[in-house]
Amino acid sequence: MLQEEFPLTERPFDEIGEKIGLSGEETRLRVTRLKERGYIRRIGPVLDPKKAGYVSLLCGAAVPAGRLEEVARAVTAESSVTHNYEREGDLNLWFTVTMKKNEDIERFLKTLEETFSIRIYRFPEKRTFKIKTRFSIPE
Repeated sequence: MLQEEFPLTERPFDEIGEKIGLSGEETRLRVTRLKERGYIRRIGPVLDPKKAGYVSLLCGAAVPAGRLEEVARAVTAESSVTHNYEREGDLNLWFTVTMKKNEDIERFLKTLEETFSIRIYRFPEKRTFKIKTRFSIPE
């Protein structure tokens, strides 16, 4: 329900709780615990950057293993980064950055490249694919 049917009301946890047989407060507490345990990163809307007047860019970087956490922290510190994760392979750090202008993104990426002596590969969007993904969340 949190992923697909989150109510846009003044008291959404009351509404969710009513549907699953819990009080609104118990529902909110359970969601809070899931967030504290790292199962939920955030609750908020997913906006289409283009429709909102922004540009978005997928980036990949080959980061030395000993510096991966340090670089990842610097990437995550930028509020415009929406995804940041480690992957296997030559490009082991991937992230998406969304800003008002391409020039802003480029300035951010250049700073990272210069600070950490890495190369960041840019993968501009050619086509958009929307895949419905649903994650199971433990109680």
